[in-house]
Amino acid sequence: MTGFAIFFGIILILLTPLILIGALLVLLRSKFRATQHEDRAKRIAIVLAGIAVIASPYLMFKAYELHFVLARVPSPLHVAWIEYRLEDSFGGIGMPGDNETGFVVYRLTEGTAQWARSRGSRLGEALPGGRASWHATPVDETGSRNRWHHYDSEAERHRHPVTIREYLDTYGFSIPVETGRDDEANHAIREAGSFYSYGRGGSVTIVDPARGKVYFAYAG
Repeated sequence: MTGFAIFFGIILILLTPLILIGALLVLLRSKFRATQHEDRAKRIAIVLAGIAVIASPYLMFKAYELHFVLARVPSPLHVAWIEYRLEDSFGGIGMPGDNETGFVVYRLTEGTAQWARSRGSRLGEALPGGRASWHATPVDETGSRNRWHHYDSEAERHRHPVTIREYLDTYGFSIPVETGRDDEANHAIREAGSFYSYGRGGSVTIVDPARGKVYFAYAG
């Protein structure tokens, strides 16, 4: 397949939803004009349908975005709600190659949190990747696992504890995390009882059974 054919296919895929939306709006407009002025209920229903059609791309995008954000939490853990989320891209248009930084706090369902607590020191074995991927806290700052004290010498690394903010500043693209939002995550990575795993895009996931939360941070 030639480059032109691929480009044409991509354009067609992007335009198809817009064409469908336009056709639906034209249909609704004709329906609206065909109704009597006295039939207010039908006219209101048509207007609401038009608003729904116009808003559908945004709603679908937000649904996809929510699915993407929730997918970061490892199975079999389940999220009750997202307690805090701040993500930013420093490339200007959100394309590959941009510098991205983010911090998300997930509140687990009570059943999931209880399950995680019941596993105790064996929780890491029950998460995807097992013991090879999940490390018990406190965070190990030595050797190849040191991704926290980026600008410190070997002697300086143990003079101050690891923090989420320092992790987020890996490449100097820090984000203004709301004061206090990172405190529990800092306790989780410094104390025993939690588990953390490094992932793609410079990310780290911390499962905190005691507080029933998952923290996800990345700098890439």
